[in-house]
Amino acid sequence: MFDITFVPDSIREPTEKQLAKLVRASEMDLRYEYFETKLSITTDEFGNQSIPGSPALDFVFCLILAARDIRQGNPGRISFTENDLLIHFTPDGETVTVTRSWDPATGHCTVAEFFAVAYRFSSEVLELIVRRYPAFQENPAHGKLVGMVEELRAS
Repeated sequence: MFDITFVPDSIREPTEKQLAKLVRASEMDLRYEYFETKLSITTDEFGNQSIPGSPALDFVFCLILAARDIRQGNPGRISFTENDLLIHFTPDGETVTVTRSWDPATGHCTVAEFFAVAYRFSSEVLELIVRRYPAFQENPAHGKLVGMVEELRAS
């Protein structure tokens, strides 16, 4: 089993200033300064690993880029801007090995399961943010992310 989830109620509300510039905020600002949340990654082998205080959109970007790498047969990774921790995804045939820089325990999933979880997680994050903050749809980064998620769905 492999899963990545987030706690919708844990998403930090943007400040008034952030809300005022949501439509024109840069991709980097959106990735690193907005929508911090509590995430978790789970495999049968290492169980549920909570990752509090992660910027949700940055995690989505990194996860989709990791999926692109895996699709090409290359390792992918998620790095955290707020610290030096890493999650590595290493494909080997139809299996992906999941390693975390802070724990020697590894996890595994199928490539198909990895793509399905990455698509579901990314879609859920974007849908929640749009539902709460409709103006986000007007930001160019939203369109870019939607395109990346659709590309992932085709995997």
